[in-house]
Amino acid sequence: MEKRYFFAIRYVPMHVDAGLLAGRCISILHGFLCRHRVEGIGVSFPDWTEASLGNSIAFVSTDITLLEQLCQQSYFEMMVNDRLFERTGIQLVPKRCREVRFKRNQSIAKCFPGEKRRRLERAKRRAEARGEVFRPVTGNKERQLEPFHSVLIHSKSSGQQYLLHIQKELEPGELSDSFCRYGFATNLKHLGTHPELWGSDTLFSDEIPETRQSRTR
Repeated sequence: MEKRYFFAIRYVPMHVDAGLLAGRCISILHGFLCRHRVEGIGVSFPDWTEASLGNSIAFVSTDITLLEQLCQQSYFEMMVNDRLFERTGIQLVPKRCREVRFKRNQSIAKCFPGEKRRRLERAKRRAEARGEVFRPVTGNKERQLEPFHSVLIHSKSSGQQYLLHIQKELEPGELSDSFCRYGFATNLKHLGTHPELWGSDTLFSDEIPETRQSRTR
């Protein structure tokens, strides 16, 4: 695979809703990719743990020009100027990072009680429309879910809010730079992987080797 680059953002306030801020950053990425009809930028969470998304987010790509343009989006500029975000320059990904996959898994939503109720109601309406008696399936075993975190996205086009459910895979197999326009892999079509970046305490220090700094406004 070609050389890959990244820039990272760290949330400055101590007590923040990481899912909310990550969602706003991902919404900026989504709008940027859709507006320019491009792809190939992946989202990473350098401080991810099973308990939390962590207080940082990073964007990874083989296309350094795309990253430079994304880095300079007005929302990021405003948050940096207001000292709510810290932002690195564009840097070359260190060679010693292992490969991981951050995957959007929307099938997780089916496990939530509200979603189960909506699916049952939808199935009932369809059965009644066909003139059938609705007989819900019962006794299904509860699914065992791998750890995940949820990111809140606000759609400007529809005005709706919705959740992206994200999981981290540590042994993704074959490398890929195919990401959806939210910057994640998916269950089937997009299998993008990227390096597991070191935590933000390292990313925002002067200790990262083999980096290329890029001027940001």
